[in-house]
Amino acid sequence: MYRRPGPLSTLLWRSMIPATSLLLRTANALHLAVRHRIAWGTFVPRPDDLYIAAYPKSGTTLLQMMLHQLKTDGGMSFPHVNAVCPWIEVELLRDNTGRLAALDSPRCFKTHLLHRQLPPGGRFLYVVRDVRDVVVSAWHHARLLGGVGTLDDFTAGFLRRGWGASSTWFQHLRSWWPHRHDPNVLFLSYEQVIADLEGTARRVATFAGLSLREEEVPRIVERCGLAFMKRHEEKFDTRLQGARPELQGFIRRGEATAGEELSPAHRELLAGKLSALAAGLGCARGDPYRELLV
Repeated sequence: MYRRPGPLSTLLWRSMIPATSLLLRTANALHLAVRHRIAWGTFVPRPDDLYIAAYPKSGTTLLQMMLHQLKTDGGMSFPHVNAVCPWIEVELLRDNTGRLAALDSPRCFKTHLLHRQLPPGGRFLYVVRDVRDVVVSAWHHARLLGGVGTLDDFTAGFLRRGWGASSTWFQHLRSWWPHRHDPNVLFLSYEQVIADLEGTARRVATFAGLSLREEEVPRIVERCGLAFMKRHEEKFDTRLQGARPELQGFIRRGEATAGEELSPAHRELLAGKLSALAAGLGCARGDPYRELLV
């Protein structure tokens, strides 16, 4: 049975807000604990496990919904999407390996871990989103609990330390990039996903070995759309007690805007970092983000 987040999960969530160095160190320590638990075998992987891997605010919730729709012919009886596609780091920290073992195959998990932090085997849907949109989305998300400064201040901390994960956005992509052509990895971009939900559903179904009847496609596309998910936001909202009700909810815009809310200085800084990353990954010079998807 799905449980509402407890004190430990609250600590993990609050660690996403870069208000103090203590909370940031706590976030990294918690992710390190998960890494060791996986390494020591408290979690027993299966060869058909499906992991949705992404940096925070990059489309994990949308892919959780899509996989569940594909697996269940459109079931909506779940109390929360994390009940049917658990966040594996949090479940391991709660010692919920028994609940994970009871899930029917193929199991679906979401994760923000690096490639090397996950167990071998299984299949991985990796979703990358333009870092300029990630930082803006993360800032709005963090504001739900308050204690967050301006977008400029948040962006500076995001670039130094990352947010909500044991790595920066750049380190996360760098860990997954060499595996983008692995047979058990489906490399997706958030921008491509939201531009073509039907095409993505077909690709995901084929990759995951799930059947997809033609008559199901319109329903899946509709239920994975922003309007439907906002109407059922209680099934996707990861906020905990203490959120500020006057701010927008968990599902906000779901758009690709190349960080239009960022200051010109930070847009220029991020463009430079993306160009350097693209060059380091062996991509041709050009548009600093789109080159990563060639």
